[in-house]
Amino acid sequence: MGWANCGFDDLGRNIGYAFEAECDESGCKAEIDRGLSYVCGGMHGGGDHGCGRYFCSGHLIYHDPPPTMLCPECSALYPDTETPEESRYCPD
Repeated sequence: MGWANCGFDDLGRNIGYAFEAECDESGCKAEIDRGLSYVCGGMHGGGDHGCGRYFCSGHLIYHDPPPTMLCPECSALYPDTETPEESRYCPD
């Protein structure tokens, strides 16, 4: 069994990389899937630090600590974390 279809999020949406979706950032229409590559917090449900929503690479920011990808809202909870500028890429 893999992560292609691994259940539902708290909004009742199918999760896993088999499900095409749009970025959860308001107004962003970037095409993603609901796999681990796009989830805030690095794990479905958000792990220990994220919200568990799904975002494009332009709306995920790498943090260390905590060592994970976070959306802008969750990222703001860790203001003292160094985030390299190249960790953000926003598609047109």
